[in-house]
Amino acid sequence: MTSKEYKILGIKAFKSLKFDAAKNYFSLALNDKNKDEIMFLVSLCEVAKHSFDDANMLFDFYTFLVKDAKDMSELWELLESIEIKHLDDSLTSENVITYDELRNIIKKGINFKDAIEGVMASTKLVIKNSDNFLDFILNLLDNGMEESAINYFETFLEIHGSFDDKTQAVARKIQDYENRIKR
Repeated sequence: MTSKEYKILGIKAFKSLKFDAAKNYFSLALNDKNKDEIMFLVSLCEVAKHSFDDANMLFDFYTFLVKDAKDMSELWELLESIEIKHLDDSLTSENVITYDELRNIIKKGINFKDAIEGVMASTKLVIKNSDNFLDFILNLLDNGMEESAINYFETFLEIHGSFDDKTQAVARKIQDYENRIKR
């Protein structure tokens, strides 16, 4: 089958509310020329599982826009806003605390280690961006929780890579720790 045929099957599956099948078909349609469009459709399938009405509206908008031009930036922005809305709704309906809220607790005088142990025992911690995640890892390192920091950092690298200066600084700090324990 061609990339175009897989894309057509993906669209049919999406319209039939078979989002996992649609995602699989779209993945098979991926090539260098349509990468941005297909990655958008795969992401849209994921969003449709929890925000069907919004995703369906965006799919209709996609079918209208794709005929005119292939500028996907506006579609990506709309998809991101749907995902953020869903995340915010999830945060208010679940027993969670954001990393920013945890930092505010720490600013009030509770030490990081006690605060994080309390949060981990009673709720979920949500970290919304990579800067906060790196800050969280540094706090773990600074508060004697090196093994946890290393585990989280390895996961971070798998997702984000090691391209920026802050990531490199965390990697050096972990390397320093590992060098100290080898002695």
